[in-house]
Amino acid sequence: MDGAVKRAPGGTGVYRSGINGITLRVADRAHPIGRRGVAMRMNLLPGRGHWLLALALSLTAACGTAPGAESPAREDIFRAAGPNEFILLTAQGELVSADIEPGRVVGPDVNLGVYAADRGRDGQTVRGVAFNRTVNVTTTGQRAAGIVGAMPLELSVTRAEAGLRAQGLLAGALSDYRLDERQLTGTIGRCSYALTRTGRTYEGSRRCEGPPHHATVLLPRGLSSWSDAALAAALGLLLGA
Repeated sequence: MDGAVKRAPGGTGVYRSGINGITLRVADRAHPIGRRGVAMRMNLLPGRGHWLLALALSLTAACGTAPGAESPAREDIFRAAGPNEFILLTAQGELVSADIEPGRVVGPDVNLGVYAADRGRDGQTVRGVAFNRTVNVTTTGQRAAGIVGAMPLELSVTRAEAGLRAQGLLAGALSDYRLDERQLTGTIGRCSYALTRTGRTYEGSRRCEGPPHHATVLLPRGLSSWSDAALAAALGLLLGA
């Protein structure tokens, strides 16, 4: 196994050369790898991307599932996360990772930027691509409105008890979710979450058009610099796509 890692043209997929030249695609949710339909999406970050990739592939080959809630390998994944890294890890084998900094979200399936609104308009615009869908959303005050692919995004955001609540449409799906220091709960796009804060992460149940399964979410400090409406829109795209 030569272990060579490369990105596909356009940055939509990450590939790894395997035994006898077999190529495994590990960063596109439309192409599962391993057994039992395990799908993995991974952001290969400088300095630790090769190690994370090898860990994910070895877990899939050995077990056919993602590391469990108490797995040492799972702890290694979160311990290796940088201060600006978003991670979603599920018991079904899905691993989503992206860097979140002031004004940008960058990962293998997400490339979003926050810009000043068009001339003559207040607020900010979130533009880019998320999971192969074009995003163009304008945030004004406590509202976000725009298009994700061909579907509408219309969110109203309120602040309460040191947290936020977003209600409306996310890529055409009815959504109502809350985020604060203790929990991340509600319906986000096609998925519902009931997560409780445990140390650095939020852990609990996630359900996306199937049976519920365990999920862990790590939210980076970079999100604190985003406006409420932009944060709700970006978080919705990462968790509900």
